[in-house]
Amino acid sequence: MSDDYALSIVVPAFNEHQSLPLLVDDIVAVVRDLDCRSWEIVLVDDGSTDGTTDLMRRLAADNPRIKAVLLRTNFGKAAAMMAGFQEAEGDIVITMDADLQDDPVEIPNFIHEIQKGYDLVSGWKKERNDPLEKRVASRFFNAMVRRVSGVTLQDNNCGFKAYRRWCVQELQLRGNQHRFVAAILSWRGARIGEIPVRHHKRKFGTSKYGIARYFHGAFDLATLILLTKFSQNPLYFFGLLSLPFMILGGLIGGYLLVNHVLYVMFTTVGFQLTMRPLLILAIFLMLVGVLIFLIGLLSELVLRSATFGKGYWVRETVSRRLTQDAALPLSPLRGSAGEPAKGRLEDQEIE
Repeated sequence: MSDDYALSIVVPAFNEHQSLPLLVDDIVAVVRDLDCRSWEIVLVDDGSTDGTTDLMRRLAADNPRIKAVLLRTNFGKAAAMMAGFQEAEGDIVITMDADLQDDPVEIPNFIHEIQKGYDLVSGWKKERNDPLEKRVASRFFNAMVRRVSGVTLQDNNCGFKAYRRWCVQELQLRGNQHRFVAAILSWRGARIGEIPVRHHKRKFGTSKYGIARYFHGAFDLATLILLTKFSQNPLYFFGLLSLPFMILGGLIGGYLLVNHVLYVMFTTVGFQLTMRPLLILAIFLMLVGVLIFLIGLLSELVLRSATFGKGYWVRETVSRRLTQDAALPLSPLRGSAGEPAKGRLEDQEIE
């Protein structure tokens, strides 16, 4: 395994006062034996109220390799991860939960997979030690995400992941978007891998996710679609959403109009347009469709005028530019005294 990398381990935590010291000790025991250039642990307190904040302060004061990022209040896991990514300096960034269910001994396996060429490696809790209702909901959620995103991960919910630095530098997460990070990065061209990891039972405290999380699934999936396939063309998303309303409203309106024309012409066929309550429904559906379309148009205008909406993510730029004034090292293109040799390229760029 190559040792030419720096490692950052980001641990978001909320009310994990009992688990955190044990987790930090386990992480240190693993990473101190790695052949890496440097390593650090970035602890992020997401507005804890059980003493986790003071504990992180002490851990960071006692160990120069530990950073403590203390958020002012509980912003959620995605925000805590973003705060940790902002402070992480490693070439490889690993995220893991603070509840001791993720095992630090898996860290070298993640690094090995990253060095194979993957940009993101996600953990797969193949044998999950969680209540039955949580396992069933997770399987349903993962199946829906696979179908919508096309990313064939077994476990999108797993917080145990490894990233190349570029992934976290250009990543913006809000709400529950940390659950879709693999799909978002895959859409941006990241190479995605997955490895099975050990999953332990929770030793202290209780899960931070209640039943309300499951009701957010439909909205989360809609967000995923908007953030990936339609992130650069939101008008298409809202246009498709408005289409059923406009079609249904148009069909009802057409039906009413035809009958009104027949009534005017023959009086014994059809009926008066203004005498049917369906007219109100048709107008309502058409207005809803138009409003949704206008929202999409507004989103498109905002995206096009925003400075951050560049619409692409560069993997690398390759350039060779040689000039007469450039101080170049000795190479096959230079003479022994540093003079340009014959056939030297000038003012050429390869991209």
